[in-house]
Amino acid sequence: MGIGRREFTKLIGLALTGVIIDPLQAVVTYNEYYINKKLGIMFTIPKSWGFVKIKDFGKIKDEQILDSFYESIKNEVYEDLGNPICIVTKYYEDLPEHDGLFSPSIILKMTPKSEFDSYGHKNFEELIKMSRKNDNSVLKDYKIVNIYDPYTLNNCQFFEDDSEYLFEHKELEKSIKVEQKSIKFEHQNLYYQFSCHQSLEMNEKADIEFEAFKKSIKLI
Repeated sequence: MGIGRREFTKLIGLALTGVIIDPLQAVVTYNEYYINKKLGIMFTIPKSWGFVKIKDFGKIKDEQILDSFYESIKNEVYEDLGNPICIVTKYYEDLPEHDGLFSPSIILKMTPKSEFDSYGHKNFEELIKMSRKNDNSVLKDYKIVNIYDPYTLNNCQFFEDDSEYLFEHKELEKSIKVEQKSIKFEHQNLYYQFSCHQSLEMNEKADIEFEAFKKSIKLI
């Protein structure tokens, strides 16, 4: 469960003050706000960051290099993983000066609970523990480095961990060490995962932005 519908509607109204939108429009992005009325979720993104069009995600996937075995079956891997519903990144504009830069990002994916029915878990926390224990990431040198105690936001239980991996990309001359913060929760009939990526090695730190983003999440 999350906050009440009335409070959620008020927050939407405050976020979109002075903006004329189609009342039937399910997803709205305005300035730093992301609002998905169908799913009942809203949040704010870091200022000066922007949204990446999902149709452009194909190019991003094609140019990232996966860990050894998975690189040879990349299409099958991405088909199994599915596309995110929202991508936010620091260098979202296609500008020459952004070429070759690592861009901190936040990626939202959701999965129907029914897709995990065969796993035999009793609850979401048990599913999280199973996934951490049996993780076989497609990312090179992936490892979990920190697991936080579960906490509550919007009357929902959140699970968070930190990991790191080597990011390889066709436009980069060498691999980059990346830090990832994973935030997972269940809401209605869906499992949500926010993946927040930064690189201290490339001086692209976004801890403050990630924390502010996390606190901005509102669920109905």
